[in-house]
Amino acid sequence: MDDNQSILYHNAYSIYALMVRYTLALGGPPKDDASTLYVREVPVDLFKGEHLTEKFLCDISKYGQVSSSHPPQQDGHAELIIIKIPVLDRYPNLIPESHGEIITSLLKKLHEVNYFSLSYTDFGGARVAAGLAEAVENLLQDPNISDRYRKALEFKRGVVKSFKVEGMEPETIKEMEHRAEVILGRLGDALPENSHDPFDGPWLFGLQEPAALDAHAIVFIERMRDVGRIGLVPEKLDVYSQKATEQDNWKSVMNGRRTMAPRPKG
Repeated sequence: MDDNQSILYHNAYSIYALMVRYTLALGGPPKDDASTLYVREVPVDLFKGEHLTEKFLCDISKYGQVSSSHPPQQDGHAELIIIKIPVLDRYPNLIPESHGEIITSLLKKLHEVNYFSLSYTDFGGARVAAGLAEAVENLLQDPNISDRYRKALEFKRGVVKSFKVEGMEPETIKEMEHRAEVILGRLGDALPENSHDPFDGPWLFGLQEPAALDAHAIVFIERMRDVGRIGLVPEKLDVYSQKATEQDNWKSVMNGRRTMAPRPKG
């Protein structure tokens, strides 16, 4: 695979995957023809445990998260924050030099929120977390798995415990609500005050073109809407996000879906 090709492993309802896919949709022109990146998307069925296979955990992402890229880049949540598919150095609109430092800083703050905690409180999160933990334990019971797969599963067990199981504890949920309010407040402050100023664009910091922070923020806001937490979002940020989702690049990513999988029955 050459430097201009990448594979994006994703799931239709993974908030991380949606952030990366929407970032790609908003990317704008590359810095030159040689920088054009061709991304092939490969869906991963989380409900069938495709993210827990040996190939996925050992060769694609030790976190067992989607989105992930191939060739593998820096693993873990850092790859999801900075989008380690090699995009940002190719598409200058995503991290414009004029606001590069603050955009990168706010991206990191946004990804300090445990999205699972806020997304699954009323969507059977404890049951989902327990089911995933059980699936990992069942795979570890097989005495015939390879050493590398066992090591990967043991690492994944720790990830599930930290981010999923403990993410459903009341004190964790409360902390994530606070973090969300803080970062959403800062994002709201980044919107231009005077929308009639001809020099102000419609995006964060009054930019004329969307940056990576816009892509990640809008997906997060829409997830909060879909799970009944839109009250965390400042009104002007809510309006900004709704306008963005009326555009074709959002529709091309979502295909009429919400950001959240349907509520489980029972």
